[in-house]
Amino acid sequence: MKKRIGFLWVSAMLLVSMFLPTYSAEAATKPTYTISPSSKTYKNNMMNFSTYNSHTKHYYLLRSYLEELEKNGGGTLVLKKGTYTISNTLYVPSNVTIKMKNGVKLVKGSKTGTNQFDAAKSMFQLIRATKSSKKGVYGKYNGEKNISFIGEGNVTIDLKYIEDSIAIIMGHNKNVKVENIHFKNMFSGHFIEMDASDTVMIRKNTFMDSKVSKNVNKEAINIDTPDKTTLGWSQTWSKFDKTANKNVTIENNTFKNLDRSVGTHKYSGSKFHDKVVIQNNTIEKTRSDAIRVMNWSNARIINNTIKNVENGEPGTRGILASGAKNPTFKNNTFQKVSRPVQFTTWKNTGPGSQYDITYNVLSKKNKQDLTNNIAINTAEDFIRINNKYNEYVLYTEKIYLVSK
Repeated sequence: MKKRIGFLWVSAMLLVSMFLPTYSAEAATKPTYTISPSSKTYKNNMMNFSTYNSHTKHYYLLRSYLEELEKNGGGTLVLKKGTYTISNTLYVPSNVTIKMKNGVKLVKGSKTGTNQFDAAKSMFQLIRATKSSKKGVYGKYNGEKNISFIGEGNVTIDLKYIEDSIAIIMGHNKNVKVENIHFKNMFSGHFIEMDASDTVMIRKNTFMDSKVSKNVNKEAINIDTPDKTTLGWSQTWSKFDKTANKNVTIENNTFKNLDRSVGTHKYSGSKFHDKVVIQNNTIEKTRSDAIRVMNWSNARIINNTIKNVENGEPGTRGILASGAKNPTFKNNTFQKVSRPVQFTTWKNTGPGSQYDITYNVLSKKNKQDLTNNIAINTAEDFIRINNKYNEYVLYTEKIYLVSK
């Protein structure tokens, strides 16, 4: 009888444990630090540096805590309301969440107040500080993981129109989230540069206002490969292994007054970004193609509103796709766009031109889905599919849309 009671008690405890939250000892030890613009660095570290001054103090402030989080294997850094001027690159290690409270403004600094080093172009790079100066330490998706940038309320990252500046650079990462942040004032860089990353969520952000770039092709969110020959990636800590991104979701964002919202402008031969989902976004007033698809497989672009692409000037496109394999583009609304969607064969020019022409591959279902888009005040009420390289009149297939 005692044995049976013991058995029943153990069984009951096992059943209860199935419904209780589980916490590892490691997770329980992850620290949370809260700082404000007037805070001192962690344990006053770095404040005695000769380069610590009014231009670099916020850089050193955040750096000191991020390096402490690296030592702890991760944790949370909470930024309280105020303006933080970031002069140099901050390196973010695995298992770190940066929470920004209502009223936080991260501003790209252009001065360091010292002749020992210049201001950097990037604000954040997703690699731990102890590996950031080494060569070729990460390849494939083997870099930092589980990193989040979360805004709570009105949170701004301002690049101040500093030429070639970038807010967040991710490469060889896994499980990254960027949520509820207002990115603004870009010039010839990107707000987010994404290479060789797996499982990325970018949601509920705004990306607004850029100066026109030289080639009018600088995306707010750039989807690229670490490829030396295309000159699109220059981080020395990366292995230039041409790994593509996969499982990327970009949803419920607003894009306005930019060259492009999301896209790729150079491809690596036979490398395809897989399962990029762009859904429920509003894209307005781009100077070039609102979305540039290049070597994307199984992409889903659905339920977006795209309007005022270069004021509807002839030849401009809502979505321009090359090297699209099995694309699902449906339920999008195009308004005041010359050409809603165009598929073309393509070949890199200049750097990366050694790669073969890339072609689109569309199934009957893909083409049927294309009819489920809406055109409002567009020059063309059809989708163009150009099947021959450098030929845009002959060999053109037309798929007609719903017009309003």
